[in-house]
Amino acid sequence: MVSFDSVDKKALKKLKKLGYAEEKTKTDYEELRYSGKSTIVLYKTGKLLVQGKKELVAETEKLLLFIGAIETKKSAPLSVGSDETLKGDTFGGIVVAGFKADDKIRKELQELGVKDSKTLLKPTIVKLGKELIRRYPDNYHVESIFPKEYNVLIKKMNMTELLNNLHSKCYKKLSRTAVHIVDLYPGCNIGNIKEKKADAKYPEVSAASVIARYYGLMQIRELEERAGFFIPLGSANVESGMLELRKKSLNPEHYVKMNFSNVIAFFR
Repeated sequence: MVSFDSVDKKALKKLKKLGYAEEKTKTDYEELRYSGKSTIVLYKTGKLLVQGKKELVAETEKLLLFIGAIETKKSAPLSVGSDETLKGDTFGGIVVAGFKADDKIRKELQELGVKDSKTLLKPTIVKLGKELIRRYPDNYHVESIFPKEYNVLIKKMNMTELLNNLHSKCYKKLSRTAVHIVDLYPGCNIGNIKEKKADAKYPEVSAASVIARYYGLMQIRELEERAGFFIPLGSANVESGMLELRKKSLNPEHYVKMNFSNVIAFFR
């Protein structure tokens, strides 16, 4: 159990978007009550109480700090955003990137024009990706899994388990105490904040999105150099690429996701 004296009641409302439910107060002394991974009670005196298991209370404290509901004398709250790319592409494996930021870096990211990579053209992704890597060498981590490794891993776990594993690795490489923000995907069970379109809402997730996409493009380029032909992105209209693999007698396990239905149908 921990308590806080300086509380922003308006910011507390953000808890509803983070998996906490507002409940009826239990005594005349309570002003607000939320339940989730821990119980949060705001008293009319202005004191905020967080109750529950020690590790969950610590996690809740990080969230309260991140959303600005409580104050601290410590430096601006750190957070790690993570995002993935190539998940739905027939060619290539999968790339997950994490990016660590505080308030100062978040502001810098916005000034650089960092945003959801899906809204950026390839040349801009490459330019921004290189700039982020140059400027913040200690603030990012990438797990770039090529098709050969992906096809081994996917026999041991499904896509959701693989994503959970890679997002968790990126977070732990950067921090074990920061708030972890994840761009929500089906089955996601990691992260303190899991939101759809988080890559458009949080600068740290936007930066992770750009870096992941940059590494994804570099992975495809490397596969093109190995294969000797242009590799189509996405999963539609990729049969020409698979035909090239067959013509050149290249092992498809080194280039495509063997568990995809279109790949299974083509190479059966």
